[in-house]
Amino acid sequence: MKRFMRNSVKEAFDNLPSGVCFFDRNGILTLCNHQMYRLFFALTGSDLQCLTELQEFLNDETKAGREENQVYLLEDGSAWQFALEEVTTRDQNIYSQVTASDVTELYRRKKELEQDTRALEEYGRRMRRLSADIVTLIREEEILNMKMRVHDDIGRSVISTRRFLQQNRPMEELDLTVWKNAVSLLKHDNELSKGQDSLEELMDAAQGIGIKIILEGKLPEDTDAAEILLAAMRECMTNAVRHAKAGELYVHLTCDENTASAVITNNGEMPAGEIVEGGGLTSLRSRIRKYGGSMQIRYVPEFEMTVVVPLELEENR
Repeated sequence: MKRFMRNSVKEAFDNLPSGVCFFDRNGILTLCNHQMYRLFFALTGSDLQCLTELQEFLNDETKAGREENQVYLLEDGSAWQFALEEVTTRDQNIYSQVTASDVTELYRRKKELEQDTRALEEYGRRMRRLSADIVTLIREEEILNMKMRVHDDIGRSVISTRRFLQQNRPMEELDLTVWKNAVSLLKHDNELSKGQDSLEELMDAAQGIGIKIILEGKLPEDTDAAEILLAAMRECMTNAVRHAKAGELYVHLTCDENTASAVITNNGEMPAGEIVEGGGLTSLRSRIRKYGGSMQIRYVPEFEMTVVVPLELEENR
């Protein structure tokens, strides 16, 4: 009866779907099932006899078919993961147990996940390129809107000057401020159309239209985020001159790990009422939203624009 039970246990052990084997203190193979014999021969071309040769095989990173975490690929496409541990019996005998588990499905899913991750990374790169193209298009729209406003100002200035001349009034009374501002803005538009959009160029443009930018903080290193904050500063600068007759524009820049922000005010006249957003502010708000940021405008007790944009992490680029 006992012999029958031993034979039944040995038969069940031999027919396990996983590979299992045991080695004594001296590394001599004492028990091994059919699956482990088959796997070892398929991977090495030799029969398993001692623990040393199995350890040498498992530690050899140059073996063909070896993957991460002691996973090996067979020619039939199956994947097997080996594990070595010590076990102690009730009578304190110590054995080395080696198991080989079929991880084919897990390995397949892992490879699919890696492939999906690479596809997502490529999709992300394409989206960033597309976003850059969108930013360029929006910038061109802003330039066009600004030119249209400048041209409108010039048109009104022409009519005003014509009436002034028709009334035969002294030339000393002619106010050329609107002319100068319009020409300066138009010149700044041409600079922007050539791709100039740095802080230094914005400062120069501000000086050209008679306003000083007082800056606290610094722009983020993220180029796209910096361009949007510069666009907000540029729009506020133009409106401060045109509507508030401001001489100074105050910009407070802050950055943290995830966002960059700009709070923009000026020393011009207080808004008479709620601000109606024209083409420039509308385009700016649309651009900021598409980038994933936000724009808030407060007009009481003074004009204040707050722009917050996300920063792109370097590892995601």
